[in-house]
Amino acid sequence: MFLAQKIDKPSFKILVVDDTIDSLRLIANMLTDQGYQVRKVLNGQMALTAAQSAPPDLILLDINMPQINGYEVCQQLKANSLTSHIPVIFISALDEVLDKVKAFAVGGIDYITKPFQFEEVIARVETQLTIRFLQQQLEEQSQKAIYTQEKYHRFFQYSDLGIFELSSQGIYQSVNDYLAKLYGYDSPEQMITHLVSPENNLYIQSNRWDEILKLLKTQEKITNLESQIYRADGSIITVSESIWLARSLSTDSFYYEGIIIPVANI
Repeated sequence: MFLAQKIDKPSFKILVVDDTIDSLRLIANMLTDQGYQVRKVLNGQMALTAAQSAPPDLILLDINMPQINGYEVCQQLKANSLTSHIPVIFISALDEVLDKVKAFAVGGIDYITKPFQFEEVIARVETQLTIRFLQQQLEEQSQKAIYTQEKYHRFFQYSDLGIFELSSQGIYQSVNDYLAKLYGYDSPEQMITHLVSPENNLYIQSNRWDEILKLLKTQEKITNLESQIYRADGSIITVSESIWLARSLSTDSFYYEGIIIPVANI
């Protein structure tokens, strides 16, 4: 049995659709005994109503039903944004290649034939629910990443601190508006274009950036280091720098981040 990760069965809701009562009861009992939440309906219209009112995590859908067959039900489910994401496993007594091709063509993700084999039913259901579970986890992680990125972006843009990021070669990758204005530039883009790197006529002390790099090799973080820097118009201000090494999780490379605070001249 394929299981990438053990799923919490009681948390999953399964809708079973079959116009044959005995067949419906049999497969529903199989799944209930495994701990799933199971809802049973007898026809296609009831399936559409049930799926829209309380969307399940998986639908087991009989193909041969009166009025609206399983193919038509699946097409309507996939056409509705509320239910289009729900995986559908078709169930049928038919076992012809043509029927399976059509099942996949209308949006089904698997196919179970009657008479039911307990191990096959459970294996296919668990496989699809595991895939669904992992997809949900990825979606949640993606949403969290987007939220974190947006939160950081707001902090970066609207902070009353100068914030910057440098590549491992000491090239400015980003600076916020506050830092650009503090250093006398009209925009972050202008500052990055003009300076390129802290080595490029930023510090009054010509070897200051080399000293900072040497400190970072031994400390990984420098806090409240005062330096004198040239603003864009040639005037001089004193700032307090906090700089640290950061590491990219995706590439395992390092870069520099820092915060700049102006120091009042007394």
